[in-house]
Amino acid sequence: MGNAILGQSEWIIMEKLWEQQPRTIMQLFHSLEVDPGWSKSTVNTLLGRMVDKGIIDYEDGGKARQYYPKIRREEAALAETEHLLSRVYKGSVGMMMSTLVRKRDLTKEEIQELYDILDGLEGRKE
Repeated sequence: MGNAILGQSEWIIMEKLWEQQPRTIMQLFHSLEVDPGWSKSTVNTLLGRMVDKGIIDYEDGGKARQYYPKIRREEAALAETEHLLSRVYKGSVGMMMSTLVRKRDLTKEEIQELYDILDGLEGRKE
């Protein structure tokens, strides 16, 4: 799936499916009825839309459909990041990183992690 931009409600359901799959509508409903407080019909409607979008699918299993994700969490996170980068930072990775680094107090470990990521990229380009 190329461009997996998820809405807020879709993220909530996907987190449940990435955590444990497959799940039935009742399993999803029970995990979502208190927080965020959705009804069974809301969960059912969202699942139908997500199937139509191609981000989840189901298998008919016994009494109930078994829903599972068709995209990995990493794919969705990458699509969201690319969308944010394009929309907010006009495609500039440098501008996005500068904003994030200046607004957060990074630990020494986080700074080292950034250096390691950049060193890894430099090695690939040589």
